[in-house]
Amino acid sequence: MAEGVEKVLAETKWTIATHALTGAAMALSKALLDGVGRERYNEVLRQIWNEAGKASKQIADSLGLSGDDAESIAATAPLVATVIMGPELKFETVEATEGKAMVRCTECPWWNRTKELGISDDICSVGDHAWNNGLAKVLNPKLTVTLTKAMPRGDPYCEWVYELQK
Repeated sequence: MAEGVEKVLAETKWTIATHALTGAAMALSKALLDGVGRERYNEVLRQIWNEAGKASKQIADSLGLSGDDAESIAATAPLVATVIMGPELKFETVEATEGKAMVRCTECPWWNRTKELGISDDICSVGDHAWNNGLAKVLNPKLTVTLTKAMPRGDPYCEWVYELQK
């Protein structure tokens, strides 16, 4: 490891690393959108982020978290997302019952990098929904996820509704 890096606080390293990751990913996403167009972009991002969501089950498992129902996924998804994507993420749970839960993201590193890079296209929403859906389905195939609001679409926050199908 580079000399002296062990002296940097873990929180600081985490913040710097996730800032760099989200910035690079948003720049790549914009280049991909410009190169292949919206339809193909959405298709590719959906596949990538769905797989990332599925893979995130390992983190949920390692933390002893579940997603058996809407209430538990409303607790699990934000925590796992924060571990992976960094401390800039801020969530609030609006509603949480076994059958239905609503979670809002009020601060997001992906949206912050998009604005910092001057990107006006919605390059977040498709991946955002796919990640949540991938994680939810791998935890419980009876869970559905709907992205009802999104900051890149002009909303004040991103909002997901998780529902447990009978």
